[in-house]
Amino acid sequence: MAIYWIDAGVLITAKNGHYGFDLVPKFWLWLHGAVEVGNIRMPKIAFEEITDGNDELARWCKTRKTIGYFCVKSGKPIQEHYGTIADYVNQTYKPHQVAEFLKGADGWVIAHALETQGFVVTEENVKHNKSKIKIPLVCKALSVSWKSTVDMCKELGAKF
Repeated sequence: MAIYWIDAGVLITAKNGHYGFDLVPKFWLWLHGAVEVGNIRMPKIAFEEITDGNDELARWCKTRKTIGYFCVKSGKPIQEHYGTIADYVNQTYKPHQVAEFLKGADGWVIAHALETQGFVVTEENVKHNKSKIKIPLVCKALSVSWKSTVDMCKELGAKF
């Protein structure tokens, strides 16, 4: 079974864009089912980036915290992978970029994917905001596969 690790931006972009709750409610039903069976997962720190808010997305996520693999804690193997990621970005990027990257969940999403040999799902584009460390660039350097939300949906056979 392929495992897709989503960053917070995937759900935020979905809610604010083409998959809005009122536009494509079947996306959210499908997502719930994919989380329930474990195809789609989210590290706890990424989950908390969303649930710190009080909007519709935060409420949607909070009610699903205990289903499947939606809020996955980071054990020792994940922490070791995160250390590898931190070492890489420290050696490759400027200190202010490293500090910004390491305070967020992106490295943890990549660490979980490394541990499970899964895919990182992100909407980040390497062409925009060159001052920010991009998930796809770190994934490429560490031989981790990444996908867009659309690619993940296609590969998992989503129909809306």
